[in-house]
Amino acid sequence: MVLRAIALIVVSVALAAPAHADAKDDAFIANLNTSGMNYGAPERAIQVAKTVVCGTLGDNPNTSNADLVTKVTNATNWPALNAAYFTGAAIQAYCPQYGSLTPPTLPSRAPSPSTAPSLPPTPSVQPA
Repeated sequence: MVLRAIALIVVSVALAAPAHADAKDDAFIANLNTSGMNYGAPERAIQVAKTVVCGTLGDNPNTSNADLVTKVTNATNWPALNAAYFTGAAIQAYCPQYGSLTPPTLPSRAPSPSTAPSLPPTPSVQPA
């Protein structure tokens, strides 16, 4: 009888345990936890990250950050600052091909010799 009760408890605990997320999900949720934002249920946050952020970028890789943040805000009702952080974390975790860890290289702004301004002539000093 006692063994049967223990077996029922073990089975009920095993069935009640939520599905284990993968390593990407764990890292994403850990990132959100460090931000201090209230993102709600982890499963919902993961879904929004994958469908709203990465889904939008998959459909249109040229979607602006502002448009992504607006889509996240509309899907969640979070303040824009939270949605912006979330968007960056989602890209980093689930679709890094749409983000960049290094800033783009800017063209050199050094003037070419033909367009460099000329310096005024040095005034000559006449002996007294």
